[in-house]
Amino acid sequence: MTDLVILVPSRGRPQNVARLVEACNRTCRAKTLIAFGFDEDDPAYVDNLRNADGCSTSVRPRMHLGAWTNELAALHMDVPYLCSMGDDMVPVTDGWDEMLLEAQRVMGGGFSYPDDKRRDDVPECCVIDRRIVSALGWMCEPSIGHWYTDNVWRDLGTLSGRFAYVPGAVVEHRHPNVPGGDPPDQTYTDAAGKFNEDLAAYQRWRIHRMRQDVARVRGCLG
Repeated sequence: MTDLVILVPSRGRPQNVARLVEACNRTCRAKTLIAFGFDEDDPAYVDNLRNADGCSTSVRPRMHLGAWTNELAALHMDVPYLCSMGDDMVPVTDGWDEMLLEAQRVMGGGFSYPDDKRRDDVPECCVIDRRIVSALGWMCEPSIGHWYTDNVWRDLGTLSGRFAYVPGAVVEHRHPNVPGGDPPDQTYTDAAGKFNEDLAAYQRWRIHRMRQDVARVRGCLG
């Protein structure tokens, strides 16, 4: 039985797909599966599929990160834990997945996240108890396309008392604004155009739906 499924929407970065698969093969110690989501109009579609050999793959019309993550989560609701991870992230610590799962078990389920060497105030990579995803009906807040999804996870985790930072587990985020990170590309540029829209959506969520969603998290975990 699979312990954890890593959900990875990816576009235009077959080299990152190969890098992530290699890093997970080298560092994962739990029963962990990678599930990639690829846009059917991606020019790198064929190379993406080739480099994701041995992983779960789904191909759909183009979606942003949040919608893709929710699509992949819906396909893997038979496992106890789901992980959102960007295709520009690289697991480094041997057994990082076991460490994040152990944090889940200690707190009885919730949100656990590694040191991504970029930020520690929000979980840019996050393991989430599947019961939470089921109770909410989503893994990424559906009104948000890309940005501030991690802020939602932080808010839900801290306000429900189910939030664990695991600094010993390193999953590097090779974002262009990190020294030595990946070069900018069209995928980053496309995402940047959603920033203001997503900020407004996040603020609306905090005002109108956050309290109810925190209650759902608390209720499903007992």
